[in-house]
Amino acid sequence: MINEELNIIRKVSKSLAPSYTFGYYDVEDIEQECFIIALEALPKYNPNQGSLENFLYTHISNRLKNFLRKHYYRRTFNCSQCGGKDPNCEYCEKRRWKFAAKKHLMEPIDIEHVNCDKEANTYVTCNILENMELNEIFYIINVHLEVHLRADYLKMLDGVSIPKNRRKIIEDRIVEILNEYGYGEKARPLV
Repeated sequence: MINEELNIIRKVSKSLAPSYTFGYYDVEDIEQECFIIALEALPKYNPNQGSLENFLYTHISNRLKNFLRKHYYRRTFNCSQCGGKDPNCEYCEKRRWKFAAKKHLMEPIDIEHVNCDKEANTYVTCNILENMELNEIFYIINVHLEVHLRADYLKMLDGVSIPKNRRKIIEDRIVEILNEYGYGEKARPLV
């Protein structure tokens, strides 16, 4: 029975994976996600409600949609506040920061410049001095941010949603750290 279930899981995984690849997630990565999702779902399966293959296909497909939504950068969006027309819209600014990390993961690096020009591989919209200053700011935050805040801070940088109260605590602490080092005027929310 176990071999039969594993064969069904492999069949469903191979069937679904090509439809859900994105960014640096290739078919094999998504197949592994499918396999893990299927193994987690097996205890929920009720043979009286249909075949295992149909159950897994539906369950894995829904979970992969959630996975895609969580990890994929949405390039365009319609702002419910300003329609994307106001450059000073607070909602648009929060959204841009939230998806910045995901956006950079989804855009491939120019492989021709990997060995000869490190700057060509970074997404820099400012001059080299501003970039050095940003690196220094991130270094200061990484060194001085307390351990109990670090996991949520890293999630914020990756664009993962965390509860507002924890996000507020981290943002306040980052502003305190930056004020101590003279970067108070340049501090802005991370998400």
